[in-house]
Amino acid sequence: MFKEILKTFRLGILAGLLIGIGGAINLQLSSIGHPILGGVFFSLGLMCVCIFGANLFTGKVGYVLANDRKYLLDIFIMMLGNIIGALIVGYIAALIIPDWSVALEAKLLYGEGSAWYSCLLRAVGAGVFVYIAVECFKRIENYPAKLVMIMLSIATMVLLGCNHSIANVFYFAYAHLRNANYDFWNALLSLLVAIIGNAVGSIMLYLLQYGLILPAMQKPKA
Repeated sequence: MFKEILKTFRLGILAGLLIGIGGAINLQLSSIGHPILGGVFFSLGLMCVCIFGANLFTGKVGYVLANDRKYLLDIFIMMLGNIIGALIVGYIAALIIPDWSVALEAKLLYGEGSAWYSCLLRAVGAGVFVYIAVECFKRIENYPAKLVMIMLSIATMVLLGCNHSIANVFYFAYAHLRNANYDFWNALLSLLVAIIGNAVGSIMLYLLQYGLILPAMQKPKA
């Protein structure tokens, strides 16, 4: 039992590190005037998550209805790992790369002028796009096509300004050291709203695809 929990946590940290790296690439390209390329290369994070078999909260939460209650604990553990991994990348980036602050402004979805319902709806959108990316990776047999669908789904998510909770952890960690207007409590509230929205978007798409089912039924699991 402990070994399983440790593995879930370890793969959660790995996923957080990978998403943080994707966020770093996105900020770098956006800061030099290439936001479209930033969205495209951000998808590298989820590609690596899928290829490595890492545990990403937004990629797993849509399948809670296809699993037993223990899966809820797994989701919580992997989310903690995701947060730790993304924090590590965010703080390291803030220490060594000081010139992303302009690009960062567009990523901060909290504070003055950012209503909670806007944050929530953008988070629902992120949950939808990540679910699409993961399902395509699982279902498509042609490997290059798998990666293309992940790239298209995640690039669209980024370019539409959707609110991905784990990516936000990276952005908030960077902002904590580099943004003078950083507000910890608003950032925390924004993260909680994003987590809820990501879960709602992903589960909603699962329900539209499969309907409400019991774990005992033979449906795809995460």
